[in-house]
Amino acid sequence: MVDFIDYEQTEPRQRATAVSSDDVHIKLDDWSVVGQSTVHDYGEDWVTYGRETAVHRALNQRKNEFTNLQPCRVLCVTWNVNGQLPSEDLDTLLSVDDRPADVICVGFQELDLSPETLLLMNDSSKELMWMEKMKAGLPKGVSYKLLKHIRLVGILLVVYVRESMISRVSEVYIGSVSTGIMGMLGNKGGVSIKFNIDMTTISIVNSHLAAHQEMVERRNQDYRDIFTKMRFDNDEANTLKNCDIVVWIGDLNYRVSEDEITGEEIRALAEKWEIGPLLRFDQLREQRNKHLVFEEFVEDTINFMPTYKYNPGTDKFDTSEKCRTPAWCDRILWKSNTVLKCEDYRSHPIHKLSDHKPVSAVLLVQTRVVDVQKKQLVLDEILKDLDRIANDSLPQAALNRTELNFDGVKYLEAQEQPITLQNTGTDLFEFEFIPKLEDRSICAPWLRIEPQKGVVDPGNVMIINFTVYIDNRALKTIGPDRKLDEILVLHLVNGKDYFISVSGYLVQTSFGRKITDLVRIPDPIRRQNLLVDIEQSPDEVKVDEESPVALNIPKELWRIVDYLYQHALFEEELFAVRGSPMDIGAVRDAIDTDGPIQVSSIHSVAESLILFLDSFPDPVIPYEHYPVCLEYCTHFANSKRALRNMDFSHRNVFKYICAFLREILSHSERNRSNAKFLSQVFGDVLLKPQLPEAGNVAKSTSKKRSLFVYQFLTNDYDE
Repeated sequence: MVDFIDYEQTEPRQRATAVSSDDVHIKLDDWSVVGQSTVHDYGEDWVTYGRETAVHRALNQRKNEFTNLQPCRVLCVTWNVNGQLPSEDLDTLLSVDDRPADVICVGFQELDLSPETLLLMNDSSKELMWMEKMKAGLPKGVSYKLLKHIRLVGILLVVYVRESMISRVSEVYIGSVSTGIMGMLGNKGGVSIKFNIDMTTISIVNSHLAAHQEMVERRNQDYRDIFTKMRFDNDEANTLKNCDIVVWIGDLNYRVSEDEITGEEIRALAEKWEIGPLLRFDQLREQRNKHLVFEEFVEDTINFMPTYKYNPGTDKFDTSEKCRTPAWCDRILWKSNTVLKCEDYRSHPIHKLSDHKPVSAVLLVQTRVVDVQKKQLVLDEILKDLDRIANDSLPQAALNRTELNFDGVKYLEAQEQPITLQNTGTDLFEFEFIPKLEDRSICAPWLRIEPQKGVVDPGNVMIINFTVYIDNRALKTIGPDRKLDEILVLHLVNGKDYFISVSGYLVQTSFGRKITDLVRIPDPIRRQNLLVDIEQSPDEVKVDEESPVALNIPKELWRIVDYLYQHALFEEELFAVRGSPMDIGAVRDAIDTDGPIQVSSIHSVAESLILFLDSFPDPVIPYEHYPVCLEYCTHFANSKRALRNMDFSHRNVFKYICAFLREILSHSERNRSNAKFLSQVFGDVLLKPQLPEAGNVAKSTSKKRSLFVYQFLTNDYDE
């Protein structure tokens, strides 16, 4: 019987005690984050501040002199269980060979496919059943502790650690990123558990990326979103970038490309076990070779059959009507700045309950353990060397330019330009962008700077990237002339300030305009002659506020909905699958110029509809009517009365959207649409509070918004 102890209920291990030498204080376990100083109070003694940073960097360079390597065996398992109950034992899955692992990491996808879990992110009874099954399947004769677990809808990650090793574990954090449509749904995304073993930081990421053969770009974007947006315990500084080891497991959904080979040929090669020729067409390998995804990650040699898609309960590839072609959807990759070796990488075909086969990898990791006495000796040597360095000179820097101009910025399309900052002095210096005297923030909401602070060694160059990105929040800060104008202050610690000017203009778009404006603009909002200098034509599209002539609904809305009506009534998973960013930009340009809508995926048009409705400064249900609509969300007669009190244009848009959604629901036998799901998606777009809501209030009002829309999707309304 396995001695099972729940580590999540125990007290966290305390960090090692800090030691000091002279006037510089260095924590014994800080060497793994060397060079990432987080000091914010510069004070008067800039010499000591610079000195401490130098000590951190020197310790990092000499860490081999005061650390020893300790082996740690990590077993990682990923399995898409297709919403099934745990009817199979997991003993062979959690004990790959005769040597039990020190750390066992198990990631499930599609743990629970029920609508309640998908829409409301409720607790899942299946989670408890699978947790019990894993507990029973742990290697016999070894005591394990449950370190941590985290679930995002159907994505579950669980980490166990040997009880004998638990004293070597510290700093346990969790994080999650949803990549479902508009980030509102957790049906796709990733979860992560980060922890230290000795002085080595390890993060395990379990992800479920976008599905379907053609959605390669969407999968790439999902990976980038998860990697860049993952924050542990909501700490902006606690990210995947400052981990020694990142192991990425999950249903990555990359398929075998059918550009040069047919589905029949793929199936034939798979059934003959001709893995080598088939892997030439693996999408993940293709994208990694092009350096588009999983840069710096490593994957061991694949010597197993494709893991998807099987007839559940069998070892036969899919024979259903869709007849999905075999693919290695389920993968395990890693990146490491320490010693790591993969001892075993395999699938487990004996498990048949799902349409996926589980995959496991055994990783041998060498973790670093600090020898305190040796480290103190190295620290003393470093401090003596630094004492001989004169800190009597100011930092010297040079910028390759101080003006940035962004021409033709488009809504929801990022533009990026770099500036190089060179250290021309003899000492390292630290820099930081700071607010102007009258401002609280360092830049306008439409501008991002990366990095905002840093350290540059003598003779070295730091590349600073400036990205202009206009979303709904930024759009509200831009005037009617659409000019972008900002002055940035780059400050050198104990040195001078540099001023960088950023200018540009936003290309005219119907996104972000008022409904009452759009119905009074009969022509396309952007013409060919608009692509001229903003100084010559600050705002070519005029709205005649006094004109009695108005369209019933914005023409742009009609074009998007009409396209979906013509092409998407029978499409499954409509509004549940994210589109391509490139396609969404093409849809926006098409409706702004009256050009043809040409996309690679109908889901891009569906997401464009959501984004268009979400961009209105005053929502479809205006802010002033929001409270009464929530009050009447369960009473259809009162809801209709509330709608009649609204502005003509807003009321027409709401009726038009609901009529279109009812048309989709009328074909539910073919498209598998669901009124509750559509109400959830559109409720949070058509009705929005004027001020942010949080906690239980946000959950309650979200449900009421959904119920209000549900009334109009399940009842005819032609008034």
